[in-house]
Amino acid sequence: MDKKFKIFVIAAIVFLGIAIAVSTFFILNIVGKDKETAVSEKKEKSKISLTTVDLGDAITTNIFDEEDEQHIARVVISFAVNEKDKSYKAFQEAFASKNVVIRDEIIHIIREQTYEMMSKADAQTKLGDEIVMRINKLLDTQVIQDVYFGDFFVQ
Repeated sequence: MDKKFKIFVIAAIVFLGIAIAVSTFFILNIVGKDKETAVSEKKEKSKISLTTVDLGDAITTNIFDEEDEQHIARVVISFAVNEKDKSYKAFQEAFASKNVVIRDEIIHIIREQTYEMMSKADAQTKLGDEIVMRINKLLDTQVIQDVYFGDFFVQ
């Protein structure tokens, strides 16, 4: 019986040692990946340098509510663009030459909204996201990162 007990104790110690080694390996692996992720995120952020580009004059357009009553929306827009992006120069040229087309697209985006949608607390965020997506698609780029509203008026 003493011999079986000693074997059991030795087996338990070996099993415990293996469990500690495996646990240490996994923990160090996870911590190492977190550091790698942080380093890669830092590199990505260093590749972004935002500057603002003004669209120009205010855009005023009609919007309707659920009962088809007419309302007015007025916005002044600036774009946050990544000037370190490799297609930034092409964006500048396209932005200058297609300014009227960009303004027209934004008018269409705003007119697709209802008065109720534009009156919600998150309206600027949702509208900004939609504008970024559609203008980037229009200009065939990903340079535009965000939209800033200098004026956001709905009546």
